[in-house]
Amino acid sequence: MFCRNCGKELTGSPEICPNCGAKPMSGTSYCPNCGAPTTELTEICPKCGARVAGKVVAKAGGTWMPLTAGILDLVAGVPALISGIALVAGLGMLGGLIGGLGGIPGVGAIGAIISAIAVPMIIFAIIAIVGGVFAIRKKMWGLALAGSICALFTPAWILGIVAIVFTVMGKKHFK
Repeated sequence: MFCRNCGKELTGSPEICPNCGAKPMSGTSYCPNCGAPTTELTEICPKCGARVAGKVVAKAGGTWMPLTAGILDLVAGVPALISGIALVAGLGMLGGLIGGLGGIPGVGAIGAIISAIAVPMIIFAIIAIVGGVFAIRKKMWGLALAGSICALFTPAWILGIVAIVFTVMGKKHFK
């Protein structure tokens, strides 16, 4: 057996390493089987093949998921917000133009349909953007998830699906 902290070979199973004074299995710098150098992310010793993974390895993976989910929320939300605002602005200009011409029958119904699409898209886009920011910051998992769900209601809905998966899988990394 080798001390995981200093790499010195130990006889028996001592409580503390006589060389460095640490508990023999408390470090992550050396393989306990052969004494080869390792890192805290090493799962299998490259020299002897012994399993050396500890608690640190289990926590290290998956931190990219909230970041990726947040970026996907932003990529889905920002263009949807711009499109929604452009639709509402275009509708306002169209209404002013038609009103100036004395009105055209049926245009009011088209305007109502466009606003029924644009206004919810703006709301969903804002929630997706806010949720994306919280996902990137790894804070308020519920709001980050809400942002990913709202990304489903944007034209880039496929990004919302992927964002939901990454937000749910990365839940343990949120504060």
